[in-house]
Amino acid sequence: MTNHQNTSPSSSSSETRIEASDAKTGVVSSLLKGLPTLLVLAAMGGGWMLMHYINSGGSSVKEDVEVTEAGAPSDTLVLPEGKINAAKFESVAAQAQNVQHVHTVPGRLRYDQTKHVDVKAPMDGILAELVVTPGDHVESGDLIAVLRSPEIGQARAEILKRQKERDIAQQVLQRELTLAKNLKEVSAMLDQGQSVDVIEAAFSNRALGAYRQEILSAYSKMRLADELIANIRPLVASGSVSGRTVREREGERQLAETSFRTARDQASFAIEQSKMKAEADVSEADRQLNLAWQSLETLLGYREDKNTVNLSNQEALSRLEVRAPFGGSVEAQGFANNERVMRGDSLVVLANTDSLSVEASIRESDWSAVALQPGTEISVLVPALDDRVFTAKVRYFGREVQADTNSVPLVARIENSEGLLRPGMFVRVTVPIGEAREALSIKPESVLQHENEQFVFVDMNNGAFKRVGVSTGQASDDWVEVTEGLSPGQLVVTHGAFLLKSELLLQGEGD
Repeated sequence: MTNHQNTSPSSSSSETRIEASDAKTGVVSSLLKGLPTLLVLAAMGGGWMLMHYINSGGSSVKEDVEVTEAGAPSDTLVLPEGKINAAKFESVAAQAQNVQHVHTVPGRLRYDQTKHVDVKAPMDGILAELVVTPGDHVESGDLIAVLRSPEIGQARAEILKRQKERDIAQQVLQRELTLAKNLKEVSAMLDQGQSVDVIEAAFSNRALGAYRQEILSAYSKMRLADELIANIRPLVASGSVSGRTVREREGERQLAETSFRTARDQASFAIEQSKMKAEADVSEADRQLNLAWQSLETLLGYREDKNTVNLSNQEALSRLEVRAPFGGSVEAQGFANNERVMRGDSLVVLANTDSLSVEASIRESDWSAVALQPGTEISVLVPALDDRVFTAKVRYFGREVQADTNSVPLVARIENSEGLLRPGMFVRVTVPIGEAREALSIKPESVLQHENEQFVFVDMNNGAFKRVGVSTGQASDDWVEVTEGLSPGQLVVTHGAFLLKSELLLQGEGD
């Protein structure tokens, strides 16, 4: 017992190591036995952690996006590149422009009164032929109708009478001119002392009228007296003839010379008087003929060609041709062939619509428009032609204020070369009011409205567009004045602005 109790320390230590070794071996053995179970648990735990990480990561991204969108301003849109390319946005910088206040008033298209007439019968008669029908186009001077009128026949007969009178007066004048010429030549031969036989031979076939006898007879007597004196002078010296006889012959010769000179003077005076009277008669005949033509043309309403007019028979005398005063279209006719018409009856209505009149009323609120000068351009919108806009020029403003509307009429001229406009069409007339001035302006299509608020979209570049509220002033077809909200140079979206408005409204619904 004692020996057992007195066992050495080395022996006790060895036993302890053996027990520990046995225990370690047991643990390892237990671990080896549970290894498959541990591996399965580890795989399950790893999968759970991976799924948790993915879910937590996705939530984090979503939260980041929500935070980003929540942090962005509600009036700013950021569009992806694809949408921007598809929309093809266009922007125009806000800039200073001349802005003219305008006002639009209702109006009507009317005929140009200078080119819309009733072609009336100038006198009573029978409508022998109506050449045109409604819808026909005629040129200025074209034949419209033919009437038979006794009054026209009388007027043409008066012309024939006056023509005959003028022809007679012209013949008389021509004769007086011939007599004056021949008498002047006779006087020259008389001054040369030519004999009566020589003068008679030279003018045997030429007209001298009564002056032949008066002048040549006096000249013959004077020549005879000269011969008698010449014959008795030698006899005076021989005493065969008394001096008294010579003095008598000389007295007779002086009387003959006086008669000759008197006849020449009277002939010269008479021929000048006759020539002047003949010229006056021709002038009077011309005046009467012109008056007859004027009377006829007044009845006809147009000028006839005096060289080609036919006055040969009664039918031609009474023929009255009615011609177009200007080029245009026949709008209506009042009579048929062979009907009796009275003076002033409308045969046809002729109109030229190459240009029309625009008539509108300017009221007190637009009174400054009355100061517009003739020729000022105004805009005319025609609803019947898909709101097409034409340009017209102011002709005049009425002077009298209409009591029932308290307005004055505006009349403008509008060209209708295309033939699209028709009298009676309703139009909207835009007239400038006041003076034009320079103001910050943008394009009209840039201005949008929502819930009674006006706004535009400013291009911030890089796909960002900002909604900016604006206040507008005067507007024209091309520009709108901006009184508040923008600065010069800011790019304002024009094309695509409505798309941005839709995107902004959708974003608001999503929020």
